[in-house]
Amino acid sequence: MINKIILGICLLTVSSTFAQQGTASPYSYFGTGDQKYKGTNEIKTMGSLAVFQDSIHINTLNPASYANLQKTTLSVGFSNTSTTLKTDNAKEKANRSSFDYFALAFPAGKLGISVGIMPYTFVGYNIANLDTSNNQITTREYNGEGGINRTYLGLGYKINDNFNVGVEAAFNFGDTKNSTTKFILDDGTGFAVERGSRQIISNDYSGFSLNTALSYSKILENKMKLDITATYSPEMKLKNKQTGNISTIILGQTGGTTVAEEKTLSEVTKDLVTPQKYSIGVGYGKNHKWFVGAEYTNIQNSKLNNSYIDLVNFKYEDTHRFSLGGYYTPKNNSFTSYFDRITYRLGARYENTGLKINNEGINDAAINFGVGIPVGVNRDVSNINIGLEYGKRGTKNNGLIQENYFNISIGLSFNDKWFQKRRYE
Repeated sequence: MINKIILGICLLTVSSTFAQQGTASPYSYFGTGDQKYKGTNEIKTMGSLAVFQDSIHINTLNPASYANLQKTTLSVGFSNTSTTLKTDNAKEKANRSSFDYFALAFPAGKLGISVGIMPYTFVGYNIANLDTSNNQITTREYNGEGGINRTYLGLGYKINDNFNVGVEAAFNFGDTKNSTTKFILDDGTGFAVERGSRQIISNDYSGFSLNTALSYSKILENKMKLDITATYSPEMKLKNKQTGNISTIILGQTGGTTVAEEKTLSEVTKDLVTPQKYSIGVGYGKNHKWFVGAEYTNIQNSKLNNSYIDLVNFKYEDTHRFSLGGYYTPKNNSFTSYFDRITYRLGARYENTGLKINNEGINDAAINFGVGIPVGVNRDVSNINIGLEYGKRGTKNNGLIQENYFNISIGLSFNDKWFQKRRYE
């Protein structure tokens, strides 16, 4: 009964995924938005390592890991991000809360099965720009909202004691809305033009993606465990249907606007690229005691385009990500000390995001710390996973924006034998 209650609460929570704005980054203006998902809470606090795998945690970055699960596992996560945005002469703060993921996985012999849903990208920005070139004073305001959600089905299969293979198919869907408003405050003679213009572009996205994985694990003679994992996602297509309108607007005395004239744009459909991605990682440690891993990820973002927008001094380049992380549990089966059963996690990552603006690469670096707090008398029941992340993205060089962000996340992980056949009625 309690399992049904927990599942019902989580399913109700999932419905909020489709109406949230989970970023305040101006860089979410580009492409399909700011990529949100970096794994479940416990994985993210270890630098988002796909190489990590055990019997009680879901690692949705590595579908081969599902074959190691010994019990039905349900994971749900939430986060709050505070961001400080800086330029050479201005500073603003923003705060966003979001639902991060819902994932369910269960073992079936040598097979592990997982299903779930999570936001994949977010669009959320509000930027005002004052242009004083060409003897005019022009103000432009850029606004964006929406994002892409991702629902998946993953299978992991244990080939033998050392090798697992996995495949995960996902359906990506969502919509974004971007608007640009322009007013001429001074046409060069001291006269303000009463009417301005506004363009609203709506994008509807849908398409499939695929992720495959091969993992190798071996218990060495000194009882240490060696893990090696490789993942690969092929290039696929994302269907983009775009609609919009252009309007002439009048600025009211109180600051509001009214539409004077509007023209609907023709609907356009185009296939966008979801780029090829691969990773290779290695980990070493002692089961249920400690683990350390390192990973390299490559994403072929140079094949992306920015939908239908032609931008000057902007291009995509391939992404290279380096991750390092691990965990330590003093004594996971301790009956005398609760604190000995707490798991402590630490991680770091560095990547170029694939954006290059004004000849400046937009890099993202972050450090993570987390704790896994057991609920119950042993490590196999449930855990509350709390994570902290501090990072910096972008730069103030060449008129760009630097983001300093602090993220607090909470993940709940429930473990039980939901599908065990009863011996007695």
